[in-house]
Amino acid sequence: MSGQKFSEYLLEKYAEDFKVATNHPFLQQAGEGTIDAQPLREWLKQDYLYAFVGYIKFASSLLSKLPLASAPEQPNIARAVEVLTFSLSNVKRETDFFLSTAAEHGLAVFDSKFQSHAASGLLGEYKEVTRGYVDFLHAIGGLGSIEEGFTLLWAMEKAYFTAWSNAKTHLRPIENPTETQKALAKFIDNWTNEEFKEFVDGCEEIMDAAEIEVGSQTGKACEEVFKRTLWLEQRFWPEVN
Repeated sequence: MSGQKFSEYLLEKYAEDFKVATNHPFLQQAGEGTIDAQPLREWLKQDYLYAFVGYIKFASSLLSKLPLASAPEQPNIARAVEVLTFSLSNVKRETDFFLSTAAEHGLAVFDSKFQSHAASGLLGEYKEVTRGYVDFLHAIGGLGSIEEGFTLLWAMEKAYFTAWSNAKTHLRPIENPTETQKALAKFIDNWTNEEFKEFVDGCEEIMDAAEIEVGSQTGKACEEVFKRTLWLEQRFWPEVN
């Protein structure tokens, strides 16, 4: 185990769970352009709620915990500030991109004519897994350690980038694409581009630089965060025909 990064340890130990979280028929159909508009529209809505309601508060809380006075003596703190401030500006851009691209291609996610019956239930617009994810983000952001926060940030972004990179492997040329296929091409390009990869690498960098020791109390807590994140990611993809 000597010399192994914490990210490497987690990805190696939970390789099968990570594979399940980042490979799904929804992603295959999204890459192929064969997915129906409705499951895509529903996923976009849930991902928007996760990002706008959960992620922003989480990243803000994590940023507020950093010991900024020690940043000059701790390069990883300064790097974490850089990564987290980018994440906050980027998530606002991303949620705007969700809505504008969806609306442009007939996938308006909050249009009342596309609402499911579940939207009038006790959780409103949220699916159960989305509400659970948002609550988890708020809990780790508010009560978790900085190391747990770094782990959650990296786990989410690593899974997201890997999942859509897997979807991209199913892309194929389409003559006369539908509006849904046009939207998918934009989404997949946005979620697999070099800028996003660099951000994911930055998330990994600050987590590994936190020197989380495998088997320590902090290490065990961070491992539980990783496991919970994979559990949520596995269930976030909607069922498709």
